[in-house]
Amino acid sequence: MSRAVDSVINWARATSLWPMYFGLSCCFVEEITAWTPRYDIARFGAEVLRLSPRQADLLIVSGTVFKKVAPVVLRLYEQMAEPKWVISMGSCANTGGMYDVYSVVQGVNQILPVDVYIPGCPPRPEAVLHGLTRLQEKIQSGERPSGKVFHMSGGSHGTVAPVLVDGETKTRDTRGPGMNGISVRGSSVTPPDFHGTRAQFMWTPPAAQITLSPVENEVKSQLVRRFGDAVAPAEKSADMLTVDVDQSRAAEVLQFLKFGSSPRFLRLEDYTAVDQSARQNPEHYPDFTLVYHLLAFDPAVRVRIRAPLYGRYPETQSIHDLWQNAAWYEREIYDMFGIRFSGHPDLRRLLMPEGWQGHPLRKSYNGRATDMPAYTAEDARNLQPRAGEQFYRVDEHGESYVLNIGPHHTGTHGIIRYIAKMDGETITGLDMDIGYHHRGAEKIGERQHWIQYIPYTDRVDYLVGAANEFPYVLAVEKIAGIRVPERAEYIRVLFAELSRIANHMAYMGITANDVGALTPNFYAFRDREMIMDIVEMISGGRLHPAFFRPGGVAADLPEGWKEPVEAFLRVFPKRLGEYEKITLKNPIFRARTVDVGLMEKHDAVDLGVTGPNLRSTGVNWDLRKNMPYSVYDSLDFDVPTDTISDCWTRFRLRAEECRQSVRIIRQVIDQMPGGRYISEDYRYVVPQRQDMLKDIESLIHHFVNVTRGPKIPSGEAYAATENPRGEQGYYIVSDGLGFAYRVRIRGSSFTNVQAFPKICKGATIADFIAIIGAHDYTPADIDR
Repeated sequence: MSRAVDSVINWARATSLWPMYFGLSCCFVEEITAWTPRYDIARFGAEVLRLSPRQADLLIVSGTVFKKVAPVVLRLYEQMAEPKWVISMGSCANTGGMYDVYSVVQGVNQILPVDVYIPGCPPRPEAVLHGLTRLQEKIQSGERPSGKVFHMSGGSHGTVAPVLVDGETKTRDTRGPGMNGISVRGSSVTPPDFHGTRAQFMWTPPAAQITLSPVENEVKSQLVRRFGDAVAPAEKSADMLTVDVDQSRAAEVLQFLKFGSSPRFLRLEDYTAVDQSARQNPEHYPDFTLVYHLLAFDPAVRVRIRAPLYGRYPETQSIHDLWQNAAWYEREIYDMFGIRFSGHPDLRRLLMPEGWQGHPLRKSYNGRATDMPAYTAEDARNLQPRAGEQFYRVDEHGESYVLNIGPHHTGTHGIIRYIAKMDGETITGLDMDIGYHHRGAEKIGERQHWIQYIPYTDRVDYLVGAANEFPYVLAVEKIAGIRVPERAEYIRVLFAELSRIANHMAYMGITANDVGALTPNFYAFRDREMIMDIVEMISGGRLHPAFFRPGGVAADLPEGWKEPVEAFLRVFPKRLGEYEKITLKNPIFRARTVDVGLMEKHDAVDLGVTGPNLRSTGVNWDLRKNMPYSVYDSLDFDVPTDTISDCWTRFRLRAEECRQSVRIIRQVIDQMPGGRYISEDYRYVVPQRQDMLKDIESLIHHFVNVTRGPKIPSGEAYAATENPRGEQGYYIVSDGLGFAYRVRIRGSSFTNVQAFPKICKGATIADFIAIIGAHDYTPADIDR
């Protein structure tokens, strides 16, 4: 009798799983694909994802777990009603995956018991379905209800697997698996001394040098006339006018460039620092360098300002009164390097949790989590996030209150936390707590060689894959002066525009879902899957193609590549019209988005907002047109703009951008040239395979460039591309070795979200969800 009842109960449990996802990273996108009608998972009860831990009995950890978010994961698990099960999905959630960096918990199984592991990075949708099926089987065969049913004694239920303990049941040794007691292979041998790279003994030409344009020469002359010896224009540059400035005059020079020079540099494009202490010739460098990238819109030109800093913990003047976004950047520099800014209104950590020891982007800081003590469940219990009430001073009369939204909430589109000060339903103040997704991508760039780093760029913004690779390889090519074959340029544009449509499809579906329309989500992901299939056919990867290379792309287009692309172009324009009809003309959608989240043009420029969000304020600025790269200047397309910067307009512009991408892709198909897909300059690139098989020189370069990376000349370069979410930039510093000395990622999402406190003030909570959805960001891109 007891066993019979158990079987019925377990059947009911297994066929009515209520999943709660956690992570919203690369794996989550595959998970969402599994939720769509392409796969029948209705029997898991997953038509509607339950978002409260008290309602769910299955926690799916789908993505990388970080030390800042681990306490939140543990709290969610402990709050779930019993019985409860856990699926750990993707290599990052299972073991830390490829992210052996200071911020990563090397597997959620160190803090949570796990029932089913789904491998892969990211897993395919079929793997998600298979994992759910395995859990069903496990529940039906191995679980017994422990609670008393009809006054009968219970058995087991939910997770019974123990949490893995580092060094006992789990190992971080790189020689073998070490999972679940499997022994490590071989013996532990550590080299007594690491000899480092021998790249410095190889000769390479100096870094490429550009000739300054007349506008750049004029700006240079203005600075010299105005500031004399306080400024020193660099003699050589690979990308733009570069000026060294005495730190005591830096704020004055920047003020002149914004308000007094011709042209005026209205935008602080990016702002970061470099720790110079590990240079091969440190006597030629200060202790730190602050690097400012400024942009003038008319004519389109950039300038780089470098200011030296000295001392172990230097302090300098804040420039937040010149550009609003400077305060955001200075918090990051303080967090990552320990540089302080006098006069800053709120200098506190930005990405790392409060109480974090040290500054990770210093050269002396541990780069790998394996070099640090293991993160345990006890750590997670002791390091809970700061309470929301501590972000604001609540009035004594109790008429205002603080509302936490996230970090784990569907409306926040990933793990990001908003702390809203409320007066009834109205937002009177907003603070953001980011860093829950901080992958240490910039630190990783200092250890992976130039080509090894490409897959990491994919994951910075996992929704647009190859588009992230574009600015990185452009920056490397600028330093080394690599010329890219025309065919490779067209292939790159093909990937970039497919990525744009794929991103906007996810955006349109999810944003519609945010304001209550579920149907567009299913349809949009259906079309997005067609693009994923094309990307997979050409590159072998879906979300992370890792297909671009310095000097070209990894392989030539396969036979038959045109047919699926043309098939997509035949059906997509009509479907796009249908999406617009069921969203933009829908009275509920209009009520939720028209005149909601208005943003002023001046604020958008001053905060560094880019992409469709900037263009919705009336600024006609698109890098593909204004500062063309690759072959965009030979393609015919329009840049949609508007002047009513509300959520409805931002949505509409993205739909129109999809049409323009279709135009571009049609031209790419028609104009695709023949020839090579990778540069002939084999000093810096991975040779074509047919060459490698014919001559020894190509074979040697293949071996060297794949194993230890090409030696890139000493220098620096910044490159940005017009990605779906805005301008994505890479500032790369080379010290003449096989890997970067410093990699700086200007994430478009990182910059764009700074606008939220301003545009959300005065909005209601319901508006807030619409605003952040229509703004379009990816937490991984914010946190990098």
